[in-house]
Amino acid sequence: MATETIAESLQRKRVLIFNSKKPQIAPKLALFGIDATHQTTGETLYNEVITLYEKQKQEGQEESLAYDNSFKVESKCKTKYKLNRKIIKMASRADKDLQSRIKINDYQERKIEVWIAQTINFYNLVLNEVEFLESIARFGITSESLMQDKSDLETLKTLRNEALSERGEAQEATRLRDLKMDELQDYCYELRTIAKIALSGEPQLLEMLGIIVRK
Repeated sequence: MATETIAESLQRKRVLIFNSKKPQIAPKLALFGIDATHQTTGETLYNEVITLYEKQKQEGQEESLAYDNSFKVESKCKTKYKLNRKIIKMASRADKDLQSRIKINDYQERKIEVWIAQTINFYNLVLNEVEFLESIARFGITSESLMQDKSDLETLKTLRNEALSERGEAQEATRLRDLKMDELQDYCYELRTIAKIALSGEPQLLEMLGIIVRK
């Protein structure tokens, strides 16, 4: 059996809560403590959940968009870095001291935040080697191009921070939604149980509440 979605669960709860106010049902429920005040509480709770549900969806979309933007720039930066590194390593192959100064053979960090810092530092080291930089200009690597590559990395840092912030907001929105959903679930459990008692023998009324009576 397929797992019920949140939207499907909310639809069932909406039917239960709002149809319980129908004139042929409400008086019977009132005999068991489900009066107008109690029903209003349920409607308010349901509407609060809907608000939090929509908020969580919005935050989730914003998180996805933020990470999509981050991944696009990350891919661009990594592609450009690999190209730069290959050319610089080739061009500096005869000068081991230079290679040591620019750390061309250092281990490549995998964690993105560390990789960004390492790559910015690498570009800075190359920019300090003025004569070498002049010699590789014919390969398309210039001080201007490296400065642009550094700027792209700074942009990536900003996008990463924005994505992490959006993730935090999405997680908080999910937490608040789930807390309120638990309250609604408890309310509906009580309402459904009382309805089965109050409307016992009247399957057509129970079905109006979305409660299927087994025959």
